[in-house]
Amino acid sequence: MTDVDPEILDAARNAEAGTPDANARRWMLETQTATLCTTLARRGMEGFPYGSVVPFALDAHGRPFILIARIATHTQNLRADPRGALFVRQPGLDDDPQKGWRVTFIGTWERVDDAHPDAAELHARYVERVKWAEGYRETHDFHYWRLADVQTVRYIGGFGEITWISGDRCLRDPGGAGVAEVAPGAIAHMNEDHAHNLLEMVAGRYGVQAASAQMVSLDRTGFLVHTRGPEGLHHFGFGREISGADVRLAVIDVLRRARAHGR
Repeated sequence: MTDVDPEILDAARNAEAGTPDANARRWMLETQTATLCTTLARRGMEGFPYGSVVPFALDAHGRPFILIARIATHTQNLRADPRGALFVRQPGLDDDPQKGWRVTFIGTWERVDDAHPDAAELHARYVERVKWAEGYRETHDFHYWRLADVQTVRYIGGFGEITWISGDRCLRDPGGAGVAEVAPGAIAHMNEDHAHNLLEMVAGRYGVQAASAQMVSLDRTGFLVHTRGPEGLHHFGFGREISGADVRLAVIDVLRRARAHGR
């Protein structure tokens, strides 16, 4: 390590002294637009880097996924070489963008076909963050791709706070922090005593007037509601990671926001 620049070592120590993995997970929850970085497969341009803007969402483990067209250049690139990166930076900066945070998730992408067991859940999660996604799926040949194998994450919290983080540190246990222990009881309680509130949530957030609604899963960052009349699956995110002790208040906050959204 004697040939490493002392400033680089100091920047890594500064970053690791905090909670870079927790920060990265939080930032990914708070942001929905990124730059997808792939390797060109176009004839005569093979091997050159290629970047494009994409909305993204996260699965229950915190793995990012995107919805892209079959004919898009980045889709052709991933089909030829599924290795790539997703660069996400702090939004809303009016001055020097290098003062803000940014993270790059690096790994291998996989296409998630409609028959995949996770397909319906991914679509529900994506539609919550990207409201025009339904139109893409209905009128164009779009498919989901997930960064299934997150190898590493480049973390920059600002000047002098820079490090590499192993990919597994930036993912999450969906039932961690006590959520797995309380989820079954919370789900049963919502379905038995607060089904009317679930209908309110679906109507307020998604404009769906359903005949019935049932909570079907709950994890550290949100829950899924299945409706009938019409049939559908809808995701409600907490906007943050919660613990088992936070479940009740987090669900109440979702109801409050859904009511406000529907006004």
